[in-house]
Amino acid sequence: MEIYVRNKCKSNIMTTHRLKKIATNVIRLVLEEKGRTSAEVSVVFVDEPEMRTLNKNYRGKDRSTDVLAFPMCEGRFASINPDLLGDIVVCVPAARRQAEQKDHSLERELSLLLIHGLLHLLGYDHAHEKEERRMRELESEFLALVGEELSIS
Repeated sequence: MEIYVRNKCKSNIMTTHRLKKIATNVIRLVLEEKGRTSAEVSVVFVDEPEMRTLNKNYRGKDRSTDVLAFPMCEGRFASINPDLLGDIVVCVPAARRQAEQKDHSLERELSLLLIHGLLHLLGYDHAHEKEERRMRELESEFLALVGEELSIS
């Protein structure tokens, strides 16, 4: 299992060391649960301006968002390396705002966003009600598991 983490977030909301630890632990736990121990994932933490640019360029939405996933399991080159899952991009300021709104820790919100992004890389979506319900169930299951492992409140 290969997990690459990069912190491009200039707002010092959380240390690079802590962000890497959370990302590595969450991604590893979920991939192990899904039986994808040979998978490769990249995680990048960014600020609002970079997330807005990515969201505009790739989704046509001129606003920031909390998490984006760029799966490699789609398109005509998907079968080249099925273990290469793709990239997850998380906006740390958005995560902090959402954590405050939901009255829980930033660690919990980051974990949820990482799980959400990873589920997209694994082929899950939420375009339809049934898919969304299934994805939310998995997010809850994995978040509970992550919380037990990492003592996330």
